[in-house]
Amino acid sequence: MRSEYAESPVEFRRKCNLLTIGLTDYAYALELQRKLLTLRQSSLIYDTLIVTEHRAAITFGRGYRGELPELSVPVFAIERGGEGTYHCPGQLVAYPILNLTENGIGVRRLVTGMLEAGVEALTSSGIDAEARLEPVGIWIGDRKIASLGIAVKRWVSFHGLAINLNNELDGFSLINPCGMSASTMTSARKILGHEVDFQKVQRDFIDAFMREFSLEPSPRTLSDLSVE
Repeated sequence: MRSEYAESPVEFRRKCNLLTIGLTDYAYALELQRKLLTLRQSSLIYDTLIVTEHRAAITFGRGYRGELPELSVPVFAIERGGEGTYHCPGQLVAYPILNLTENGIGVRRLVTGMLEAGVEALTSSGIDAEARLEPVGIWIGDRKIASLGIAVKRWVSFHGLAINLNNELDGFSLINPCGMSASTMTSARKILGHEVDFQKVQRDFIDAFMREFSLEPSPRTLSDLSVE
């Protein structure tokens, strides 16, 4: 497939499909990621960023060694790194389906860029956060506001970043999130004492992500990509 570029005054930007799909079941979003991964590996679509929020679910990455627990919400064993995390409405989730080779980046650069985009989006809402690689995530002092877990197959990434904005935190008590105490987790609402503008933070994150990786967003629907 022919690559397309959009020229800015200072750089060339690669085209990136942008899918903002609202509230989803985790199972649906996981299937969507895997379909897009296959299409990107075959160069049938451009790089793609999925932005969503999930109904309640718990996921366990490759770092989790135990038996999957039976809980009150759906539980998934998935390909990303890390251990367990909790998803629910009000949490901003971003999944980059990027060809690392074509973008000239490695896994570490993808991770740091995702974290920095999250920090920038939070800063725009008045939250002073910090990106850390150990333990990986976005932190406010000793409290974790965002978790990251990436998988890469044939140099295309999937899974991604979950930022706690207006979501409730009780569900983290069902597990040890990322191997830590549930009390470690926080949210923008808890830090500020009021809800943040979810759509604004989402826009700010998308803008920051596209700048981090020199990408030009191209809004798309699922039917555009033939993955409904």
